[in-house]
Amino acid sequence: MVKAQNEIKESLKLIDIVIEILDARIPLASRNPLIDELAKNKERIVILNKADLADDSVVSTWKKYFESKNICCISTNSSVPGDIKNIIDKIKTIGSKIYAEKNKNKSININPIYRVLVVGIPNVGKSTIINKISGKNSANVGNRPGVTKKKQWIRVSSNIDLLDTPGLLWPNLSGNNAGLKLALTGNINPDILDAEELACDGIRMLLNSTRYSKLLISKYKLDESIYDLDSYDILELIGRKRGCLVSGGNVDMTKAANCFLEDFKSGKIGKISLEEVSST
Repeated sequence: MVKAQNEIKESLKLIDIVIEILDARIPLASRNPLIDELAKNKERIVILNKADLADDSVVSTWKKYFESKNICCISTNSSVPGDIKNIIDKIKTIGSKIYAEKNKNKSININPIYRVLVVGIPNVGKSTIINKISGKNSANVGNRPGVTKKKQWIRVSSNIDLLDTPGLLWPNLSGNNAGLKLALTGNINPDILDAEELACDGIRMLLNSTRYSKLLISKYKLDESIYDLDSYDILELIGRKRGCLVSGGNVDMTKAANCFLEDFKSGKIGKISLEEVSST
């Protein structure tokens, strides 16, 4: 990560706009606080990616929060062409203002090139968005965290150059349950954690919200008696509902945990946000 930070510092000399891609479900946990310092003198765009998996009302409050900080904020679903076009339009709008300001006392008329740095933690969808913007598979994409290994320039149309960078992950994951949230949303490799423990933590998070606990009940056809159970017993019920059974009618708890975690990550339980503006 130190190497990536140094590369960004060096690259910023050439950059007009910094795009920071966050997971819309966890805008705090998926931020690297160092970006604020590294890019403090640059125009910023924050992209709340995977907004289709997040609570719409919470996403809206996060957009207002960043805009109150004079940071352009866009919520996206990278599979929606209109969302990608919105990003490109914002780059051109901001870029043209920067160009006009830089050259307001010069009598030149050339086609400007806007240089854009794209940053984000591993697996937040950074390379996917870059490929959608450029219209080609220019950036390496994978279904596991940390695919991007080196920085690379990517030309978009005739006047936008994107600089992709290796994923930056916050070095301290202990605060605000950041590590747990990143694992539940698939932004860090869940294989390094105990699946049953992680699933139980996720269940407890959902139970702490009246709205999300109802989503849990609806998804797995449970009843309100779950409020009297501990998370492990609820996971066992989920396992039975999902058919995660072994001989003797017992539940394969590891399989049940993995089923729940996949449902959570993919939005099959419902549109869930794990962080609200009030937690800042």
